[in-house]
Amino acid sequence: MQKRSFLTVVMFLIGMFMTGAYAQTHTVSGLVKDKEMGEPLVGVSVSVKGTKNATMTDLNGNYTIQTNAKDVLEFKYVGMKNAEETVGNRKIINVSLSPNAESLGEVVVTAMGIKRQSETLTYSAQTVGGKDVNDIKSINMINSLQGKSAGLQITPNSTGAGGSSKILFRGNKSISGSNQPLIVIDGVPTMTNITDSQVSGDYGSGRDGGDVMSTINPDDIASITLLKGAAASALYGAVAANGAIMITTKQGMAGKVSVNVSSNTTMETPMILPEFQTKYGGIADGTLSWGDKLASASKNYAKEFFRTGFTTNNSISLAGGSENFKAYFSYGNVFSHGMTPENTYRSHNLNSKVDFKVLDHVYVDFSAKYSNQYSKNQAAAGYLWNPLTGAYLAPRGIDWNYYKDNYEVYDPARGCNVQNWTNTKQQQFGNPYWMLNRQTPISERNRYEFGGSIKWDITADLNVQGRMRYERGEDHFIHNAYASSIGDLYPMGRMKDNRYFSDQLYGDVLVNYNHTWNDWALTATAGSSFTKTKTSHVDLWAEGTKFTSPGAGNVYYPNIFTPNNYYSNMSGIKDGAMYTEKRLNAIFATAQVGFKEAVFLDLSARNDWSSALAFTDGCSFFYPSVGASVLINKLVDMGKQVNLFKLRGSYSIVGNDVPIYMSNLRYDLSKNTPGAITAPDKAPFRTLKPEKTHSLEFGFDGTFFNNRLDFSFTYYKTNTKNQFFSVSAPYESGLRNRYVNAGNVQNQGFEASIGWHQQFNADFSWSTNFNISYNENKIKELVEGLENGLTIASWQGAKVVLNEGGSYGDLYVRRIQRDKNGKPVKNADGKPVLMGDSMEDMKYAGNMNAKVNFGWSNTFHYKDFTLSFLIDGKFGGRVLSGTEAALDGWGVSERTGDARNAGKVVVDGVEFEPEAWYTTVGASNFNSPYATEFYVYKGTNVRLREISLGYTFRNLFGNGKNLTAALIARNLFFFYKDAPCDPDVSMGTGNGVQGVDIFNLPSSRSLGLNLKLNF
Repeated sequence: MQKRSFLTVVMFLIGMFMTGAYAQTHTVSGLVKDKEMGEPLVGVSVSVKGTKNATMTDLNGNYTIQTNAKDVLEFKYVGMKNAEETVGNRKIINVSLSPNAESLGEVVVTAMGIKRQSETLTYSAQTVGGKDVNDIKSINMINSLQGKSAGLQITPNSTGAGGSSKILFRGNKSISGSNQPLIVIDGVPTMTNITDSQVSGDYGSGRDGGDVMSTINPDDIASITLLKGAAASALYGAVAANGAIMITTKQGMAGKVSVNVSSNTTMETPMILPEFQTKYGGIADGTLSWGDKLASASKNYAKEFFRTGFTTNNSISLAGGSENFKAYFSYGNVFSHGMTPENTYRSHNLNSKVDFKVLDHVYVDFSAKYSNQYSKNQAAAGYLWNPLTGAYLAPRGIDWNYYKDNYEVYDPARGCNVQNWTNTKQQQFGNPYWMLNRQTPISERNRYEFGGSIKWDITADLNVQGRMRYERGEDHFIHNAYASSIGDLYPMGRMKDNRYFSDQLYGDVLVNYNHTWNDWALTATAGSSFTKTKTSHVDLWAEGTKFTSPGAGNVYYPNIFTPNNYYSNMSGIKDGAMYTEKRLNAIFATAQVGFKEAVFLDLSARNDWSSALAFTDGCSFFYPSVGASVLINKLVDMGKQVNLFKLRGSYSIVGNDVPIYMSNLRYDLSKNTPGAITAPDKAPFRTLKPEKTHSLEFGFDGTFFNNRLDFSFTYYKTNTKNQFFSVSAPYESGLRNRYVNAGNVQNQGFEASIGWHQQFNADFSWSTNFNISYNENKIKELVEGLENGLTIASWQGAKVVLNEGGSYGDLYVRRIQRDKNGKPVKNADGKPVLMGDSMEDMKYAGNMNAKVNFGWSNTFHYKDFTLSFLIDGKFGGRVLSGTEAALDGWGVSERTGDARNAGKVVVDGVEFEPEAWYTTVGASNFNSPYATEFYVYKGTNVRLREISLGYTFRNLFGNGKNLTAALIARNLFFFYKDAPCDPDVSMGTGNGVQGVDIFNLPSSRSLGLNLKLNF
């Protein structure tokens, strides 16, 4: 009995002890922020001091940990001062960390995914956060960086949702090659696109083949590092001759599972539309609006045509794990109804990443990604196959709703419906609703990515890492045209069904070493990589008249778009490009020596072996780089107000690879004679060499006044030599062209940025940043025999021509004839006289590239409110508008109405009858010559690019479960512009087509709501 009583008492005391101990343990959670910027900090180490009990903040800066009342929490983050908080009875502990001026600054992801402290870099590299692309979203995430970095120029295509963008660092360097930077995701170069299809001429009828940026979910992005110069990206070799954009994606973190939901919804309307006349009607043939005055004003058909667009961008992610296993999963989708009727776009993105520790010092990660894009009636610029021509040029005074509701009528002769319009024989000019419903372009793209890496930490200083990624892209493009399309060019219809396939396999092995001896430090990486790419495509294209016998007709029945309905397939293979394969192998090494954390010397070298140089004297090319930086404030006492004072400089050489099969040209498969082949009309280039860019860069970085002021300045000069391009071959050779290595294109300029952060009190702060860049381009050398220069792009009466001593983007235009006094000359009909399009007749109209670009961003934080806005712009450059020329020639522009009201047009003192003037200098047909000198405008503009007002509802759904809601807008208005269209306009991403407007889709003004929920 006594024994049982004793056990009862003991159990009671143990229970009381355990209860007391449990009562002292409770859950603490909170948010960790940057004190100066007010932004959440990801990956902050939160631990109970003196124990192994630890966790990390999640993707939104939140943490949760089990503690006792007497515990002290330690908060540690690279570049920030450590903080400590005693727990006590608190269940919520929010912390703001201050920058540590004594430590090296932020970690920057550089080439090959190598992480460096920003102060040690010997070249310019700017890092922007995920907020820069996912707070105010663009379907193509790179467009969200417009105006946010000095030296980065982004020009979206006028193709709407799913379109690609022209990206340029420090000016155009390559005459015939690519000027786009390399896109790198998590240290591995990506396959940039599936097909390089782009609109490149004034006729149009092309499409935008898309790019890799439009397949990236912006909510997956943790940070982006912009490597603008050759020295920064030299380790990637030829594919990064124009710089690199390093994208680091989010990954799982130890701790509880973090769930993040984001929904971004916007409404879009045209930002700028042409000015139309509404008082004068059409002529008898139903085309030009040079008829009599209307009894009442007509509608503005462009406003009738466009609708309010709608785009929703949603994503959800889950992240979590333990110290030995972490995982990240996300799904994102975009759905868009464009401003153009019948235009829809949707995309789906699935992304997963897992990493785990298999042994004490071996780490493995795997990733997989799938994206699907579908686009219907995506806009494409140009005179043909474009519904905007009908919407803009329709004769004034017609019954718009009738043609909208009755865009087709039955044709008993053909036994099918045909186009109904004011004039159905004009190729340039059709019923826009027929085009949208009966000439519908449809694209569907699938992209698959699988990758992984394994890393072995041999010692604390030495590790070996291997990576591999496989990517595959599939693009299916259908563009069938029903009978009577394009001015009845296809009386029985046309079938076009193209499939494109692209594969890339990349692998590398890196050996990394990092060690410090007293005042000396060494960081070195050596490795090897290979890239294997393949492309193939299958084209089905057939058209013709009604089949009656072989040689008479080709189509059995109208509007049946299957191969069996055509007697023969008219597809051809140009330049033998049905199937391509290329291999690029490389070895590389880089090392940085540091002394007293103040002086740093960089050396790097790479050697490439490219299969594109097969059949030439050598497949190998080598390029080195060297750089140095000095932190003056570490060597000299500059006072407490100087946190960083760094000087840096670098010199590098990097190659730019050349197109495949240039050294051994292949035969073409003729489209006119099925089964026939055509010999190449160019000479094989057996002495082919890669382009080489020599880059020199000097700069200064400084932070002052306890890191409140930061300033950066970079001067650069690049010379791209051994340019690859085609010139005319001697007539007696029997060839049309030959290839040469020649030329020297020079870019020099500067980039500068200055920022200030002011913490007025605990609740209110302001951050501002201004960036500006200047670039001057010079053609130092071309090649002998180009007396009229090298034309890289041309339109009806306008050319972009490169001349020795000129600049990349020089625009030459057709003009009218003038007498010796400079007065316009009239012909016998009272019309102005057009000059020809030879270089002797044309005149220089300026350069299409702006020399100065700038951006000014501001962010205000007040408690849980955030207001931010961005103003950006450019000075200089020229814009060519074929749209305005056509509006004048067809008599629908406001100018032509005003001229008819005045009864005359006066040009330099000479009077012209309005119709005689505008139908001559304007474009009255898609292939008619016109005076492009009157349709060149200044590209200078300043706009309100972005604005956002948001509020965070903290702990709305429980502890650490926050909701952020923000009103957002893009492209609200211009403070200044001269051009009648958006000056930041591009028909495609190719060379020489930026700054050209030929019935481009108008830029959109968007307003919407962004919601973010984390729990």
